[in-house]
Amino acid sequence: MTDAQSPSELETLIKKYALENAIHHQGKAHEKSVMQKIMARHPELRKDAKKIISEVERVVAEINQLTFEDQKNQLTTLAPELLEEKTATKRTYRLPKLKNAQRGKVITRYAPEPNGEMHLGHAFTAFFAHYYAKEYEGTFVLRFEDTNPKQERIEYMQAHRDALKWLGLEPTVERIVSNDIPIFYEKAEELIKRNLAYTCNCPIDRLRELRAQMKACPHVKKAPKETMAEWKKMLKGEFAEGEMILRLRGDMKSQNAVMRDPAIFAIRKAKHCLQGRKYNVWPLYDFAVAIEDHLCGITHVGRSAEFDTRIELQNKIRELLGLLPHPEIFHYARFNVIGSPASKRKIIPLIQEGKVEGWDDIRLVTIKGLQRRGIVPETIKQIAVQVGMTTQPTNIDWSLIAATNRKIIDSIANRFFFVPNPVVVYVQNITKERVCEPLCHPDHPERGRRTLPAGNLFLIANSDFKQLAKGEEFRLKDLFNIKLIAKNVNLTKRTLKIVGGSEEFLIKYKTHAIAEFTGTELKLGTKIQWVPAQTAAIVQVKVRVPDVLFIDNTFNEKSLTVVTGVAEKAFAKQKVGDLAQFERYGFVRVDKKTKDCLYVNLAHK
Repeated sequence: MTDAQSPSELETLIKKYALENAIHHQGKAHEKSVMQKIMARHPELRKDAKKIISEVERVVAEINQLTFEDQKNQLTTLAPELLEEKTATKRTYRLPKLKNAQRGKVITRYAPEPNGEMHLGHAFTAFFAHYYAKEYEGTFVLRFEDTNPKQERIEYMQAHRDALKWLGLEPTVERIVSNDIPIFYEKAEELIKRNLAYTCNCPIDRLRELRAQMKACPHVKKAPKETMAEWKKMLKGEFAEGEMILRLRGDMKSQNAVMRDPAIFAIRKAKHCLQGRKYNVWPLYDFAVAIEDHLCGITHVGRSAEFDTRIELQNKIRELLGLLPHPEIFHYARFNVIGSPASKRKIIPLIQEGKVEGWDDIRLVTIKGLQRRGIVPETIKQIAVQVGMTTQPTNIDWSLIAATNRKIIDSIANRFFFVPNPVVVYVQNITKERVCEPLCHPDHPERGRRTLPAGNLFLIANSDFKQLAKGEEFRLKDLFNIKLIAKNVNLTKRTLKIVGGSEEFLIKYKTHAIAEFTGTELKLGTKIQWVPAQTAAIVQVKVRVPDVLFIDNTFNEKSLTVVTGVAEKAFAKQKVGDLAQFERYGFVRVDKKTKDCLYVNLAHK
């Protein structure tokens, strides 16, 4: 124990870090973590480590006997800045208040069609609905609008469930629209009996032509009895697909084209993923939504402005059937991610044509793609708030996603040394082997340090090597200074006069250089990232680097590249899904591990 550190001061120091650690771990401090932080922040105490560890064990045991509230109170008195550090990461959102919202009675919904997986646009919709349900202590409904049997898939339903769980937006209630087909039939027959709907077999082209001209077709004159008879034949499967539809009597003179006697039921005979071939007639979007919103008791619906024309029709259907009140509508912007499609209509062809690997391709803004790339749920929520509650179309650049994500994961991601496309550098005149011990994270010394041996042989990035001039002095990061003597030389084991794994590296990496140890502090100049050229001290890494899929509406053939490199051995302990920062390179997510190599995805710089 140093003279400057009295027993009482040491106990206070240990207690401060033990309380901080306990609060960070649900009231239970960990001796090893507390000891690591003390050693990292107070290196002068390392020589007394054996004596200090017993004191740490005693203090931690006492701290762990306290209630969580007592721990917070003591830390507030002893070191309030540490408590603030831990609570500062909590996120709060403030969106506009809902119109006519009553606490405990708000019911919102996220209603995807299960014909594809969740993308960023879906996530924004789900976030807003979940936010308001939680804000007003209400109910958040997940509703699968599965009324197009040819396209719906059970696996897509599960993908949406999984995505909501990953985003932290789990629903209160789940509903599946196809389970309510009998109710839709009842409502359709009510309209038919009241002469508010009629069957029509106009060819689709003729139908569109008449609607454009604001003219009714001859079938509008049908009596309810005739319509009902044809409706029953539709249900029995006596018509082919496209041969007959059921239309609502709207207003053929309406300026809103949606209101011009819209189709509300169509014949669809494909096998449904849940209902099989039980039904031949399926409700179309507006009819199903209007009734389902009432059945679910939805009070507030979020939508982008593109759906505005449909609100009038859905309200009309509810009014005709007495399904009031209407839900309140709140709006948000339709957005576009520059260079990356954000709709199923554009994503599915890319998958079918093999231009992307699947729904989890890291170039896509699907939830699986973003997750696999290294984008975290909090980033998506914060961008939703930033883009959010405006009706103006918004173009989102990847730089916004990267900047937001970087701020969030910076404190999560431990640091590692990584060198892409390595070049071998032999350093002369090193009198003794050194060890580099950088912190796992510069802002979190409690996470400890890594150990990198530093002999005579190093690997640096080819991009750095090309910029170095002969005679230039530079610093191997966190180690020492060296001066470049020769570039592009043919080093041999005999030339180096060293043993070990050096020959392997000279053969594997064709570009070599010689430098000279100077040992001086570099005040101005270049810091170079490095790893030791020792087989036992490194791990092979392949980095998948994504770019935008489209440039000026043309598919970018170079939107995915692979960089080969090496990282320090400590990186091999990372698990699939872990986030890390390769110093001076970028943030990555571990995608796959094999015996000989780690495969990672570059999230962003």
